[in-house]
Amino acid sequence: MNGITSILFALLATGLSSALAQTAETATASTVSVMSRMTIVVADIEASKRFYTYGLGYELLGDNVITNPVVKTQMGVAQDRAVRFAILRSSHMIEGKKREGAQLGLVQVGNPALPVMKRPGNADLASGETMMAVRTTNMALVYARMKEMKVRILLEPMTSPDGKETELVVHDPDGVRIHIVQRPDREVADRPMEQPK
Repeated sequence: MNGITSILFALLATGLSSALAQTAETATASTVSVMSRMTIVVADIEASKRFYTYGLGYELLGDNVITNPVVKTQMGVAQDRAVRFAILRSSHMIEGKKREGAQLGLVQVGNPALPVMKRPGNADLASGETMMAVRTTNMALVYARMKEMKVRILLEPMTSPDGKETELVVHDPDGVRIHIVQRPDREVADRPMEQPK
């Protein structure tokens, strides 16, 4: 390899490694996260399981006592506390279409039970509060089950002016605000963005 060829090879190698580094940086910068599961710390896991399975149609995937000390540390729970963890998944079928079911975790800590969070001054909302949007294809059934379970209903089923959406707002057994939406012509459960004028 003569001198000129060596210089060209070195420049090419430098350029290639620089391009690869930039590609790696771009890939890292463009990487997005995807929520795999939301977990709620609950006071009564049986009541919460009933709310989400019977009331909202979630499927129970597993319900176990956590004994692994590493998992307890990751959860922020002392080793001498009893921990029970259930995983649920929403329905895979909505309006005859298969969808990826979102997972929901329920954690109950005992010996003794954890204190219950309270909204300041019994406010309707507080910073840091969790809200969940859940889609249904049978509002009448969900509403009947919520009343049967004596769930706190924050907003009776309300239909939008165009008649295309009905929304029911309730608290789950731990006070998590759940927005239950029936929107036959839409594929998402969250409230639509306000359209620019």
